Amino acid sequence: MAASIGTTTTTSDLLKQYWHDFFLENLYAAFSLKGLTTKAKVGSGNGKVVWWVGMSKVSPVGASLSEGADPNSASSTARRVSGTLTEYGKLVKNSRLFMDTAIDGTKEQIMKDLAQDAGKLLNGTLLATALGGSNVVYAGGKVHRSDVVEACTASVAEIMKCVRLLRLSSATTFPDGKYVALAHPDVSYDLMQDTKWVDVSRYRDTVKYDIPGEVGTLYGVRFIDDPTIEILLNSGSANTDLYRTLVFGPGYLGQSELGELEIVMNEPGRNSELNMFNTYGYRFVMANNILHEARGVRLESNSTLA
Repeated sequence: MAASIGTTTTTSDLLKQYWHDFFLENLYAAFSLKGLTTKAKVGSGNGKVVWWVGMSKVSPVGASLSEGADPNSASSTARRVSGTLTEYGKLVKNSRLFMDTAIDGTKEQIMKDLAQDAGKLLNGTLLATALGGSNVVYAGGKVHRSDVVEACTASVAEIMKCVRLLRLSSATTFPDGKYVALAHPDVSYDLMQDTKWVDVSRYRDTVKYDIPGEVGTLYGVRFIDDPTIEILLNSGSANTDLYRTLVFGPGYLGQSELGELEIVMNEPGRNSELNMFNTYGYRFVMANNILHEARGVRLESNSTLA
């Protein structure tokens, strides 16, 4: 992701690079889906619609051949999924007097807060889409959200059901041979009680790539703690709170590149004849969509900590 820095003309290129790196480092610290989505490039002058193209599996499978004869041919089917670019951003305006008299480190804290806000905004936007898939497993063998009761907590059996659905649909795993799950910490707590749970500290040195927020693995699924996943209050039976855990493989969620992430740091800010204020902020554009429904499963459950 490239980033441009909007600053005063006196800001050196070296300092611009510093703020660029500082912002991205703190943005990605709050982004649990980093590296887990399918990217699409955003080209200028191509409109607001972004496209992802995928190939469906060839069907049926191959068969034995008759000597000297070619088999019946089959063709691949391409499918296109679109998403519309949307602008996102935030602006902070402080008086110049406040910034001139603030203690050392104030500017760094402002930019760190903005970067983390951008990461949470990016993450939350993608999560809202990802959690809207049509494949759902309800804990406790229930068949509808309104049937889930307090005793319906997440367990290894429920995770096995999710993995089963992914495997039946031929959903591929990530390069390490595992699926990934985004779970609320309350759900992770329940799963950690199972003897089959493997804490991340026991295998971190062997993984091919790190995933921010990873807490452990269970039945071929790497679990990522994400406290930003919204709890659906009073949505189950007898006002039971519902937690949503997403188990998925590559190609489930599409995300456009952020294009030119703009980081704003104007000292002084614009539109003030007396240079009375400074402005700090960010802006980016993004599109996203579910690419293959069959490559993701949502588990809805309660938690013992609810």
